Amino acid sequence: MREVFASQDFTRVGYYKSVLDEAGIPTFIRNEFSNNSVDGLQGPAIYPALCVVIDEDFDEAMKILGEIFYALPTQNPDWKCPKCLAEVPGNFDSCWQCGIFRTAPANS
Repeated sequence: MREVFASQDFTRVGYYKSVLDEAGIPTFIRNEFSNNSVDGLQGPAIYPALCVVIDEDFDEAMKILGEIFYALPTQNPDWKCPKCLAEVPGNFDSCWQCGIFRTAPANS
């Protein structure tokens, strides 16, 4: 068992667990049910920690998580809704006003 990621943000730990599960790497979350405070103590020692079950999976798990952690965010241009003509931020796949989906690919 080796720890690959720890954070007080349980959502991120859970997301990384699902990524490694999808890759076929057995994992578990240590301190999964902690409330980040034990008898007034707080800190990284009691944060939820994602661990690989098989030590030999550690390098592959770190590679997979590194690709996600260090990936550059994509910047799509803002677009105009063809139905209601609202200006829609590029990171939206549907219009915030009328709900119609973007008709062109995000990177066009």
